[in-house]
Amino acid sequence: MPTFRALVAAASLSALAACQQGVDLTMPWGQPEPPAEEALASTCQGSPASAAPLDAAVNAAREAEGKTLLDSAPLLARIAQSHACDMAALGRVDVEGSNGSSVVDRARAVGYPTCGVVQLVWRGGGPADAVANWLAREAQRTELLGQTSRQVGSGQATGADGVAYYSVVLGDDCR
Repeated sequence: MPTFRALVAAASLSALAACQQGVDLTMPWGQPEPPAEEALASTCQGSPASAAPLDAAVNAAREAEGKTLLDSAPLLARIAQSHACDMAALGRVDVEGSNGSSVVDRARAVGYPTCGVVQLVWRGGGPADAVANWLAREAQRTELLGQTSRQVGSGQATGADGVAYYSVVLGDDCR
């Protein structure tokens, strides 16, 4: 009767051989489904230039509170923009994506490390209004001014109702 060590060794060798032959050993339930938000981003009316004022408003609020300013991160902006597009397409404000994804799922899908990734969302007004509303709510204020974030990415999209939808993703690239 083979020992436990022998069974583990055999399984490890089989997995190694499969990897060398290009066999995909990942389990379908272990990989997050690509977020629907990314597919919506290409058809969305938002643009990175329209999100820049939101990055600036976030950093202005942080500076006013004596907090570290955040660097702009293209991957976080991609996540934020696609989620803003998703919200605008659905006409609803929610951190959960239309496919049930979370900001962590969306970060993993684009290859961004998930060290303390958080998301803030808002609808209506301008970037300064969105930031003012986040600052007025304790949980969002804590996330917005948190010192664990080092980077920011913002997204803005206009819904069919003509209302602006905002998404900000804050994170740390784990370095």
